[in-house]
Amino acid sequence: MRSEERRLAMGGVHALEAAEPCHLTQVEPASALEDLAWKDALVVRARSEGRAVLACGSHRTQLQIVKPARLDLVLVDDYVKVGQRFQVRAVPRDRDGRPLEVGKWTEIGWNSDGAVHRDTDPSAGEFGACNTCFGMHGFRASAAGPATIEARLGDATGTLRVTAQPSP
Repeated sequence: MRSEERRLAMGGVHALEAAEPCHLTQVEPASALEDLAWKDALVVRARSEGRAVLACGSHRTQLQIVKPARLDLVLVDDYVKVGQRFQVRAVPRDRDGRPLEVGKWTEIGWNSDGAVHRDTDPSAGEFGACNTCFGMHGFRASAAGPATIEARLGDATGTLRVTAQPSP
């Protein structure tokens, strides 16, 4: 029997999947994880700090639900060009700076100022994705110059300064 640990961000919506059917045991406190009752997958909302065991066949995973202390925002693309879509990823971290799993369907609040605006991908739903899956969000710069992107998950916030370069 293998055992491992996963650190889930409180406030996140997490798909707990494996090759075999999974179920939760030893959830403490009982309100820490809310089963969203999906038909074909175990999907939970991390409601409060706590612990649980995820059992998938003979495999056991220790789950720790942790309140994010901050969000690190990371520019996924190499640069920001006017008129081109770019992505930013939010990485929740605990108070010791360790990364937490954000969850596939976690709702992160995004804002931007300057010449950068949120840019959603209308085709994402066709492929089972969403505009903020796994803490990612798309943006587009309408003019050259500096801009600030902010994200919030619960009480945790993060800020990223970018400078849009003119398109050739």
